[in-house]
Amino acid sequence: MSMSRRRRQGERRKQLWIATTKIGFFAAVIGVTAYYSYQVGQELSREEIVSLQGEIQRLSVADGEQREQIAELQDRLEGARTEAAEFKTLYEQVAPSPEMREIIASVQGKMAEGLSADRISFAISQARNPRSCSEVEARRFIAKTENYDGPNTWVRFHSLITVTGSGVAANGGREERYDPNEPVTVTFTPLGGQPQEVKGKLPLQHAMVLRGHEYRFTVAPGSSPGFMEVTGDRCEYKTS
Repeated sequence: MSMSRRRRQGERRKQLWIATTKIGFFAAVIGVTAYYSYQVGQELSREEIVSLQGEIQRLSVADGEQREQIAELQDRLEGARTEAAEFKTLYEQVAPSPEMREIIASVQGKMAEGLSADRISFAISQARNPRSCSEVEARRFIAKTENYDGPNTWVRFHSLITVTGSGVAANGGREERYDPNEPVTVTFTPLGGQPQEVKGKLPLQHAMVLRGHEYRFTVAPGSSPGFMEVTGDRCEYKTS
């Protein structure tokens, strides 16, 4: 074999080896890259799975807590509805009728006008079903004051009960007539009995039982200065 031919064959073997080496290197690089990509991908996948599993668990716990909260709220709501129904039943049992509401409104109106609760209570206590009563009679008299104790200071009903009254002198105590806006004292004296006094601002009411009859009186300021006006009637008194 000539020298030139051996040289050419040697060069071809060298070039073949270089090419083979390059191919092997690139194959190795590709293999390493693929393996690294696989490892990274697998790790990312594991992290994603762990993250998703944690989120699922969190949502499951939250959902369970929400279900418990919802159940508790539903129980409380049901209890509130039951309590509201009970209160409604109790209210319906004690709620005033339309007639009673009218009476309450009337009482409130009288109290707003200055009538005391005691007077209203007394008036209510004296209310009774119709019975045998006399005609209402009206009398008037001059109220006594620290400046007046003269005639016409008393009246008598049914020849049995004498009514008198006294008050505070008007205009700061400088007049003889009484001041109807100040408290007064009205005295009811039955024949042969003990006087009964009623004190307060006019109008005043009083009732008394005498000889099988009930006498009912209302005392109010008279139409003329210095006078008190008394209205009264007599009804059969029954103990039952």
